[in-house]
Amino acid sequence: MYTLDLSKNHTNHNQISKAHRNGIKKPVRQRYPSQRGVDSKFLRNQRYAKKGSRLAYLKSKRQAAKSA
Repeated sequence: MYTLDLSKNHTNHNQISKAHRNGIKKPVRQRYPSQRGVDSKFLRNQRYAKKGSRLAYLKSKRQAAKSA
């Protein structure tokens, strides 16, 4: 009985070393990702919250200017 010499089909040798040689880097993300596809009720509330916090900031700024 003879055995056939089969060639190697696959190897992953040295691939990890090659990948880490210059470091595996994360993809750069946007600072403010798009709100597209986000729940509309949430976005509406977020808009009101931003407006309210902005008004409070302006009010406190005016009071600080008065007292100074």
